[in-house]
Amino acid sequence: MKKFLLSLCMVLALAACDDKKETAQADSKPVIKIGASFPLSGNMASIGNAAHKALAASINDANKNPNNKYHYELLVENDQMDPKLVNNIANKYILSDKVNVIFSYFSTANRVVAPLAARYKIINFNTGFGEDILQSKYNFQNFLTYDAENEAVVHFFEKEGIKNVDLIYQNIGAADQLLYPLQEMLKGRGIEYTVHRFNKEERDFSTLVFKLKNSPSQAVFIYAFEPEADILTKEIRQQEVDKIIAYNDGLPMATDYALYEGYYNIGSILTPAEYQKAWGLEGQNAAYAAYLYDSGKIVVDAFENATTVNKIPTSDEVADYLLNKKDYSGIIGKYTLDSKGQFHSKGQTSIVKDGKIVVYEE
Repeated sequence: MKKFLLSLCMVLALAACDDKKETAQADSKPVIKIGASFPLSGNMASIGNAAHKALAASINDANKNPNNKYHYELLVENDQMDPKLVNNIANKYILSDKVNVIFSYFSTANRVVAPLAARYKIINFNTGFGEDILQSKYNFQNFLTYDAENEAVVHFFEKEGIKNVDLIYQNIGAADQLLYPLQEMLKGRGIEYTVHRFNKEERDFSTLVFKLKNSPSQAVFIYAFEPEADILTKEIRQQEVDKIIAYNDGLPMATDYALYEGYYNIGSILTPAEYQKAWGLEGQNAAYAAYLYDSGKIVVDAFENATTVNKIPTSDEVADYLLNKKDYSGIIGKYTLDSKGQFHSKGQTSIVKDGKIVVYEE
């Protein structure tokens, strides 16, 4: 027993020494502050918390590298996808916390943070649609472009032999930026379409779904978010619409995948199961999480390798490094960064099977 206790004490002492060593190494390095805001409560809480965990895992992995020049400190706030909260948080990060980088989430937040990043010359990394709001060299967007999203949609229609489709677009977010180019692409490919629009907070979709059920289309393609997406889908189920049902990258945001059984999502790359397990995301909505992990690695790489004579690289030096490097790779696959700060990557079609969203086609 005494030998066991002695061995245990030695193990604990060694572990404590390792912890102290890591702490000492961190204390001796200049600190790069990263401020991030996610919807950690409300309808998007599951996705926001997954994004938080993925970014935190990326930063933690970076800090484990003893050869890094800098230590990375992650600050996180809950913006509830409220533009006013996003504005308050971003200003706090810039003016009070003096962060070196801001991570914003979805186009709603980016529309607030992007002009602040340009004004204060601070790096802003966003995950979401919206390359139209890349306002300066300090703004970067790591998600599918509108063109990549729409190309994936048209490819799916052609592969499935769809010649006529009903397009349903909620008046929110990047709806117009996605819809208008898609219409031109469909015309060019000889695919007929009918457009239906509805507003946020609409709750009665019975008339719309009746029209869909009796239209000559072979498929229904939907751009909508919770809770409206769930309500619309329930009505589609209730009226037994016998057509291909697909979503414009909104399905991963759903909390009840069983409702979407057999339906398709066209857009972002799913986070592989092994990473979900490693980040503690099993049983949670891990949509888009892999993009956050990759973005964290990209930011760390830029600070570690940007040429500087300062204690830490300036935003201009980091931005110049990113823009000059251009080619990147990560969990999502290969990225190419254009001169406007938009990362380009491929899309993916997934499907809900047995209550889980899985890859349908790469």
